[in-house]
Amino acid sequence: MKGGLADINGRTFDLVVIGGGMAGAGIARDAALRGYRTLLLERKDFAFGTTSRSSKLIHGGLRYLEMFDVGLVRESLRERERLARLAPHLVRPLPFLIPVYRGAKRGMFMIRIGMKFYDLLTPGKRTEHYRTISRQQTLRLEQYLNPEDLKGSGFYFDDLLLLPERLCLENALSAQRWGATVYNYAEVTSIKSREPRAESRDSRGASGEWEVEARGVFDGSLARVTARVVVNATGPWADQVRRLAGVDGGRRCVRTTKGIHLLLPHITDHAVYIAAKRDDRMFFVTPWQQFTLVGTTDTDFSGDLDRLAATREDVQYLMHETQRVFPTARMREEDIYYTYAGVRPLSFEEGKSASAVSRAHKVVPEGDGGSFLSITGTKLTCFRSLAEEAVDQVGRLLGRPAPCRTHRLGLDGSDGEGTIEVRLWADVPDLARRSGLTPGQIQNLLNTYGRRYPAILAMASRAPELRERLCKQNPDIRAQLMHAVEHERTGTLADFLLRRTGIGTSPCMGKDCCETIAVQMGELHGWDRARIDREIRDYLDEIALGQQFRQA
Repeated sequence: MKGGLADINGRTFDLVVIGGGMAGAGIARDAALRGYRTLLLERKDFAFGTTSRSSKLIHGGLRYLEMFDVGLVRESLRERERLARLAPHLVRPLPFLIPVYRGAKRGMFMIRIGMKFYDLLTPGKRTEHYRTISRQQTLRLEQYLNPEDLKGSGFYFDDLLLLPERLCLENALSAQRWGATVYNYAEVTSIKSREPRAESRDSRGASGEWEVEARGVFDGSLARVTARVVVNATGPWADQVRRLAGVDGGRRCVRTTKGIHLLLPHITDHAVYIAAKRDDRMFFVTPWQQFTLVGTTDTDFSGDLDRLAATREDVQYLMHETQRVFPTARMREEDIYYTYAGVRPLSFEEGKSASAVSRAHKVVPEGDGGSFLSITGTKLTCFRSLAEEAVDQVGRLLGRPAPCRTHRLGLDGSDGEGTIEVRLWADVPDLARRSGLTPGQIQNLLNTYGRRYPAILAMASRAPELRERLCKQNPDIRAQLMHAVEHERTGTLADFLLRRTGIGTSPCMGKDCCETIAVQMGELHGWDRARIDREIRDYLDEIALGQQFRQA
């Protein structure tokens, strides 16, 4: 959709999905594939919230076996295997080590039993099976690991998600290709229940209708639309939206807990999964891009959801544990490139600690006839199965159930069945030679766009300047910027640097190139100089949150 919200004013939809994170985008795609008239509204950018602040893992959740949540682990492992097939350009097998130390609460026997169940619960396993390895083998694999009292380690596989933001975007764009109406920067300002008009009454479906009003963030355009069903997929904002719709009844639906991550220099070749000494909470030390990614924390949060930042206490907790586990790496606080923080929308469960609350999702029906559905407890790995469950319920409310198709259709820009990982058949040297790009730039296009990479190459062939690098430290080219603006609903400088490419999340964070890119983006959007300057300020302000812990 290229126009403003005024284009949809007065229209009627089967469902309006509020929230363009992983859950909302997945639900919109599933609904569109089933033929339901779908509208997706996101107040900021796709993946702006929790989706882009994750641990970047697609995993079954080995820890949940300790909580006897076997159903969640089984579902997560099934979805992990599906995602590796449906989005192979973004999902990579990642070897994990669980170091076992003398006197630890989780001994080698317990680790072995847990990994055995993990393997048994995995359908159609595509990686090697778990095993336990000796102290000497462990230290050969990870030279910086603390050798003192080390007995050995468990070895198993989960998956790394290279760019969660791109996976979310792929869902939103696929929903649009299948007929959904999709907007980012569209803020829902009013949700009202009303009696259905006579011509839309259906004894088989929902008994009421919803009037949803939205405002365009940039142009102030307004739209009022009618929906048979509203899906509240706003994550940590879910209770705010429930209050807006008048369905909360004074009750909480979501428990918001904050998790932070540190970006450190590369010190691991495997993901290391280990318990913190201070509180026995499990955390990950993961190789991602050029970094070591350390996280996460789990503390209750009630602050500003739009201005999330790691506190000094958060950082010191993770740094202390990292230094303990990898003492010879000599990591210091000064070595942190940046941090990021996110908030989980856990289901509210009275009397439980943050870590003990289940990560299983829930679809909570409220409002007239249960036609206002709030999504809680979302786990990134299970976004597709959550969407299937939610849209099954939408179909029942509409009185028009239809089968789900998302478990078969690829998420690499193709929407086709039988996806094949593009890296396995693309001839990188030949593509580089014919395009005038470097092999590294070609590989970046394959990793970012999957089977849609030819669209970028075709655009780059139009003019030499479209093959120019946008940033000296990163492989991305100007054709990607043009593609993002023309085809990926890229409204701000931060959208492009942080959520369409990896420039803003690289070590340089785009600081040296953001002004040049803002000018180029301004030419494509028709921005004046004041807007360009504001975009630069807003971007620098956003990434400054990652350094806020350094302040007194």
